[in-house]
Amino acid sequence: MTAIGNATMGSHDAGGHAIGTVILFLSFAVLAGCICKLILSQVLKNKFPAPFTVIVLIFGFTVGMIISHTYGMSNDFLLGEKELREINPHLIYYIFFPLLIFDSAFNSRFHVIRPQIISAILLAGPGVLISITIVAVFATYIFPYHWSWLLSIMFGSILSATDPVVVVALLHESGASKSLAALIDLESLLNDGSAFVIFMIFRDIVVGKSDGAKKIIIDIFKFTIGGPVFGIACGVIAVIALNMAHNKLEVEIISTFGLAYLIFYVADVELEVSAVLALVAMGLFMAKYKYCISSQVQVPMANTWRIITDFANILIFIIT
Repeated sequence: MTAIGNATMGSHDAGGHAIGTVILFLSFAVLAGCICKLILSQVLKNKFPAPFTVIVLIFGFTVGMIISHTYGMSNDFLLGEKELREINPHLIYYIFFPLLIFDSAFNSRFHVIRPQIISAILLAGPGVLISITIVAVFATYIFPYHWSWLLSIMFGSILSATDPVVVVALLHESGASKSLAALIDLESLLNDGSAFVIFMIFRDIVVGKSDGAKKIIIDIFKFTIGGPVFGIACGVIAVIALNMAHNKLEVEIISTFGLAYLIFYVADVELEVSAVLALVAMGLFMAKYKYCISSQVQVPMANTWRIITDFANILIFIIT
């Protein structure tokens, strides 16, 4: 019994120490990101007008390169970085995606976005298909890997997804019009969703889950329509519920975070529809009816979401 007890305690100590090293590295990453942002905003603002996320990515890449060439050393900082390198990608997906996607949709200015919806759909629909086709042709005939068309299309869908954060930040810094920034922001959100849907459909074909034309058509409708319909339905419920919580700052702010994670999980795991499109649809619907958030709560909520998404961006780009 003593040996078993000692072994159990030893495994618990090892697991606790590993978690501690990860927290140590993440604490360093957050503080380093804050220092980068301070230097960028105060010292290099006019001399080196680069987006904050790019600076953090370069910093994280530099730290990773230094650590990868550090041999024969073992300390808690290096162990924490090693543990993060081996982290399950699904953990990053379920922790960070709901935050960043819902924030971009929910905190958008719907009155500016509305006139751009048709243009954004054209760019995120036919535009993405054209982009995927060009990349797939290049991957099939130029790359020396002898990929099938299905794999090449999956590869093209990965490369065709865009990140709105850096582009929109540059547009705002350069004084671009609100309509142009809104168009690119909305197109990026829909682009992420449509590219992800195409990837999922062709992945199912490759692994044998969609082996007939009928199943493929059902999957297309399920991913492209099921996600937005579910998101809008949840948005209606959320607007009604938040209307009842008048001037309850903590309740209203925390509820939006809980909703983002809940809808993302249910759409992705339980319903197997596009969680990205579901969150975008719910976020845009709530942005349209933002009066459901009490007027005294709207500014604190926007600030809270901005801080949390900055925190998430720092961690993502450092870990990357």
